[in-house]
Amino acid sequence: MFFRRHGLVAGLGALALLGAVTTASAQRFVEAGPAQGQISVTGSAAVRVAPDEVFLTVGVESRDKNLQATTRDNSERIAKALAVIKRHGVPDKSVQLNYIQVEPDFDTNVSRITPVAYRAHKSIGIKITRLDSFEPLLTDLFAVGVNQVENIEFRNSDMRRHRDKARELAVVAAREKADALTSQLGVKRGKALRISENTGWNWGGWSGRYRDGGQNLMQQNVVQSPPSGGGQAEGADGDLSVGQISVTATISVDFLIE
Repeated sequence: MFFRRHGLVAGLGALALLGAVTTASAQRFVEAGPAQGQISVTGSAAVRVAPDEVFLTVGVESRDKNLQATTRDNSERIAKALAVIKRHGVPDKSVQLNYIQVEPDFDTNVSRITPVAYRAHKSIGIKITRLDSFEPLLTDLFAVGVNQVENIEFRNSDMRRHRDKARELAVVAAREKADALTSQLGVKRGKALRISENTGWNWGGWSGRYRDGGQNLMQQNVVQSPPSGGGQAEGADGDLSVGQISVTATISVDFLIE
């Protein structure tokens, strides 16, 4: 009987506690009200600037039936290419040479064990700060045996400042988009709850491999020209212009709806 009485008292106490918790939760819900609406928008912007440096990667590939002849030919042509680069006034710190890569070539119709030839490849990375020397340098490199253009990237040395400007314009574009959408619905844009950046910068560069020639290597550097302010927000129009690069930014923002 003693245990029954105490069990009943404990049960009533638990029910009372549960009722108190439920009442408190309901009270907080009434005080907070329904969840406030939100709007999510994305703003993009681009800053167009003239490049003042070029990152060029060229390669030399040699092939011969004899392994020693293959590596010797590759080394000789690389040495001539380095001499050309030095003659054009590029400092040693702006030149990077990678390790040689050698691989056998097989004719699978003949043998999968004995190679028919060997290939040797080596790349040179060059940072060019005098843009007027870029084309003459590339022409001279082809003349001494360089037979691959692996990458050409046009950049601006003041990248940080242009990135910050692109971000600023992207935020403005996101805010204006939110204002335009909420005004059409008869509500107002509230404070920002979350801001995120979609990273990635379009430098208008060229990437690929071009063998045995250097024609038409400049045609990829065509982007939209900037307006008078030097930047362009989402949806703006611009004329095509040769010789400029585009630094872009995309910002996503969640706003409260009032």
